[in-house]
Amino acid sequence: MVERVFGNMDISVVLGPYDDSKIDLVVKSKAIPLGLDSGSILGTGGTPGGLGITVQEASTVDNITFWPGITIKDANRRASIYSTAKGALDEAERLESKSIGFFTLGLEVSGVPSWEVAEEIMKAIHAHSKGNHNLKQVLIVASSPTQVSSFNYVMDNVSIITS
Repeated sequence: MVERVFGNMDISVVLGPYDDSKIDLVVKSKAIPLGLDSGSILGTGGTPGGLGITVQEASTVDNITFWPGITIKDANRRASIYSTAKGALDEAERLESKSIGFFTLGLEVSGVPSWEVAEEIMKAIHAHSKGNHNLKQVLIVASSPTQVSSFNYVMDNVSIITS
């Protein structure tokens, strides 16, 4: 587990899976598309002629926000990740939540580079920590050791990345 403090928020990065039942608001992927790529290999991206199968991350919480359906091919994927993360943080404040969880499995399965995911989520958290807020705990549930490493790097260098 990687832990840091931004403002008065405790930021933790853990390797999933993770039971979300004690988190006030979570951000997960609603539909992770699976299909056949051009090489007839099972993959992601909802390719034309694919299987048309999607996977949704399970959740036991009442308050859930979903990542947009993005892939490596989306030119605005960074902006989408940032705006969704920032919107979820704002929603957590509106709900007077004390904790929020960002689950990154769907973003990784969609082929979005782990460093982009880490940078955009951490930029949103860092910006949020500068204002008045009630959030006390931010949990990031990474889906691979590579993502954990990316978040660790970004947290160690957040002042450079956000400047």
